[in-house]
Amino acid sequence: MKFISKSYEETINIAKDFAKNLEDGSLVTLDGDLGAGKTAFTSGLVSVLSPKTTVTSPTFTIVNEYHGGKIPVFHFDVYRLTSMDDLYDIGWNDYVNRRGIIIMEWASVVKDEIDCPYIEINIARKPEMGENVREINIDYRGENK
Repeated sequence: MKFISKSYEETINIAKDFAKNLEDGSLVTLDGDLGAGKTAFTSGLVSVLSPKTTVTSPTFTIVNEYHGGKIPVFHFDVYRLTSMDDLYDIGWNDYVNRRGIIIMEWASVVKDEIDCPYIEINIARKPEMGENVREINIDYRGENK
């Protein structure tokens, strides 16, 4: 699926609509250049899944947990990791096996080693279409998707 967002607010709304279809156990990967809108998209997702939560980028903590909804949301930023081993070191298997939804920014760092189905979201700036325009591509990867 491809969407064109012309503003921060549209990016949030696309994410909100997408979030309504997520199920417990979903893994959502987000990639795009710095400032492309990964955290904005995550904010839209979390506003539906965990409405009493303020999203902050987990760049330095690697993972933030949001427990303000029916199921927990685990928000990863793996930009600073160098391999899947780093992710295992912070408890990746525990998160995958828990009830909840995982959102992973900068997933390209470890995506080749993810061994479960996931939803891949790529966000790209489209300056030729306008300063705030983003193209958001959503693809399902793995079995049963």
